[in-house]
Amino acid sequence: MANYNSIEKIISAEILRTNEDNLLANRICNTSFVGDIKNKGDSVTFVGLSDPTVYDYTGTLTYEDIDDYATVLYVNQDKAFSFKIKDIEELRSSIGLADSQTKRASYLLKNEVDSYVFGLYPDAGYTFSPVTVTPANVLQTIAEIKQKLEEANVPDGRTWMVVPPFVKTKLMLAGIKFQINNGINGTGSVGFTNELGCDIFVSNQLHKSADNKVYMLAGSYSAIAYAEQVLEVQVIDRMENSFDKAVRGRLVFGAKVIKPNELVCCPVIDGGNSIG
Repeated sequence: MANYNSIEKIISAEILRTNEDNLLANRICNTSFVGDIKNKGDSVTFVGLSDPTVYDYTGTLTYEDIDDYATVLYVNQDKAFSFKIKDIEELRSSIGLADSQTKRASYLLKNEVDSYVFGLYPDAGYTFSPVTVTPANVLQTIAEIKQKLEEANVPDGRTWMVVPPFVKTKLMLAGIKFQINNGINGTGSVGFTNELGCDIFVSNQLHKSADNKVYMLAGSYSAIAYAEQVLEVQVIDRMENSFDKAVRGRLVFGAKVIKPNELVCCPVIDGGNSIG
């Protein structure tokens, strides 16, 4: 059997690179964990320090112990892909191309991860009543969401918001200008604007209910914890009962809301783009 170790490493690296460049979970979540991920069911730890007490100074200082606190995240999601190939050299030469099978597998894994992370919306500390959004009220909607985060002491520069494409359109019609960052494309596009005081991300992976409500999320960069690991990528030299070769891979991951008071959900409905 041929040794495909090098091409397996390249495919694995491509999955990680796609996630680094396009996965919103990696952009909005706390990913600073301690521990190794070797399989589904493993756990990692997110470590922090409790806040110190601020008190009236009367001439004497009292030094308190600051306790470590740790949040355990279980890696409970396991996604795989597998497809047949006729020619290993054709696969090798296609790696990195936008329409290659490995690139598409990477993007589809990314969508699965983002959908899972955005599906944590029920754990938000505050949920607005549903809003039918139009260009006339979109800025008020965003401002009220931002206010909730400010009331939770989340400062400007530490706030993100993930909106569906129709909300971005209404923001543009309302006069908000976006600067599109390099390296982001498709439904993972991201804009940054100082006018709104937060980072705006655009995604089709937000949860959508049967009655067309899209559960828009906003929060701090510490509100959600996320961890992932590409477990294995294999090129199979010959499939059973076939002369075909095959490629398969697995990605395990987990996510958890760790600061619910710094996460806000606002269900939105597309109210059209009429101005005035």
